[in-house]
Amino acid sequence: MRRGDEGGRSEERTPVKAVLLQLPVQSHDYGYSLENIPLAAGYLREAARQRFGDGVEVAVCPPEIASLGGDAAILGWIRDQAPDVVGFSCYLWNVERSLGLCGRLHGPGGPRVVLGGPEISPDNGLLPGARFDAAVIGEGEGAFIDLLAAWSAGGDDLSSIPGLLLPRPEGIRATPPRRPLGSLDAIPSPYLGGSLARSYTGTVFLETVRGCVYRCSYCSYHKQFRKLRTFDLARTKAEVMWAVESGASEISFIDPCFAMRPGIGDLLAVLEEARRTRPVKISCELTAEDLDQGRVDELVRAGVRHVEIGLQSTNKRALDLCGRRFDEALFVRGVRMLLEADVHVTADVMVGLPGDTLADVMKTVDFLVQGGLYTTLNLYPVSVLPNTVLREQASRLGIVHQDRPPYYVTSTPNMKADDVRAAFAYAEEFTGESYFPVELPRTVGAPFRGKGLVSAVVLAPGRGDGPVDPGSIGQALAVEITDPAWLGKMGVIEGMLRPLLEANPSTLVSWIVPEEGFLPGKALPFLSSLSVRSPHPCDREYMSTHPRSCSSQLFIRTPLDMGDACTLLPTEGGRGLEVFLPAAAGPEEEGDVSRRLGKILGRGIRLSFHDLPVHEPHEADAFLGSVTLGI
Repeated sequence: MRRGDEGGRSEERTPVKAVLLQLPVQSHDYGYSLENIPLAAGYLREAARQRFGDGVEVAVCPPEIASLGGDAAILGWIRDQAPDVVGFSCYLWNVERSLGLCGRLHGPGGPRVVLGGPEISPDNGLLPGARFDAAVIGEGEGAFIDLLAAWSAGGDDLSSIPGLLLPRPEGIRATPPRRPLGSLDAIPSPYLGGSLARSYTGTVFLETVRGCVYRCSYCSYHKQFRKLRTFDLARTKAEVMWAVESGASEISFIDPCFAMRPGIGDLLAVLEEARRTRPVKISCELTAEDLDQGRVDELVRAGVRHVEIGLQSTNKRALDLCGRRFDEALFVRGVRMLLEADVHVTADVMVGLPGDTLADVMKTVDFLVQGGLYTTLNLYPVSVLPNTVLREQASRLGIVHQDRPPYYVTSTPNMKADDVRAAFAYAEEFTGESYFPVELPRTVGAPFRGKGLVSAVVLAPGRGDGPVDPGSIGQALAVEITDPAWLGKMGVIEGMLRPLLEANPSTLVSWIVPEEGFLPGKALPFLSSLSVRSPHPCDREYMSTHPRSCSSQLFIRTPLDMGDACTLLPTEGGRGLEVFLPAAAGPEEEGDVSRRLGKILGRGIRLSFHDLPVHEPHEADAFLGSVTLGI
């Protein structure tokens, strides 16, 4: 029942149609988008089907739209479905974009809008003023069923449904809290029920437990689920076999403390048995201190090839303040056993924890690097998330943080913004890794023929393929200009591109312009005027040590005999320029590019040279293409 269709209240139930979406982590190269799996949406669909049967129709937005599409494509799909209810799963990386789409959907005659996910809490400052009908706090299956039941019966008063945030003229009101489900056995599997498939990269996310034995102050998960509950092992075994038989290349367990899962030995035996059908890489997150040699041997026999370990810090004061435990001897023993078994170990370090100084972060990095206690070392700025103890304590602890996602800490009594940046620079120097890699745009793709999505637009002299529908634009767009006289055709270019970009304010844009005729004083203001984007989390990486990939980025193309070089021209600070060359290029080509860029941008610029990445084909290629427009 759509908004405004209620008429008089009736106990007769009206069939309701709902659609559910989880928007991806966006990236210029579509890399992150390919991993998007709407697990929560799958749970909700299966729970609604189990409860209502044919009385409710629930659809999960297909990945070629939700994961790859721009705003206009997503809105077009929703409107084609003509739903009564639209639900968005809101996470750190997509909440602003989701709320932006809600604003374009919500209103008289439009569908009801429901929000859920970790971002939904009374202390989230993004929610006041947002346009929605109800937002679900915590576990969503029960609340979603109650909402559908109320609306299908013509009800409009939701105040008796526990676990909701409801917008009111005087502000957002919370209904009484909802208790988590006593057992998870009643929740059907979204994979076995057909609501979800593996990701474009062949990954399957599995949840076998809800709850966490730890109480980290920077995480909200344990506040929602204080008691550890497990899904039935037989159901998990069926999901594992489904993943194996569906051709999945990886099963990633999203349990927060995999090695502490009740009955972990039985689960590992299931995985070991499944390997006899077909080996699949297993990934998980665990604590090194929980391991002994017997457990490591079981993990390896089960196919575990990658583990993520959240060390965060070696500083006892910082660990005490954030509720973490750390036993150095047990940590070292656990990590070394994994590495000796050829398991890839990703070690995580947080920068900006209360109680940590720059020297403390450097000591933590030294501990890992000098001890060889990782395969990959990750650094993360602390995010002061809504509904966490850290958010509640931030003011008292003297923590200053961004008020929008990713809510990064910008200063503490012990670390300022420059210290946070210095910590990343220190880790990069010792590991040889960049924690702010440039995302080169996706320029490959078959010509767009009216089906699928446009990921690249080529502006060339002469005739082109004709106008482009804004609803065909993808979540990232490469605009490649090949006409060296393009600066004299700015009016034509603006007329072609502005409608596409205004209809897709969340689409990431990469400009690729020719070196020939490039005039910074003329080109930069023009491209900036066309690149007005919606607020985006990737524009808030203040700690970047290099010219960073923002929601809008500019590359200069330099032609070489063996192919083109692309140079990222930073729009906001940064140190030096990142130049990407064909793999066969050498010192001669590097010198040639340096001289030519020096003539355009001035002498004294510092360049870093890298190989152009090779595009790895994947299933999404069938949905993404390029179009040529004549200018």
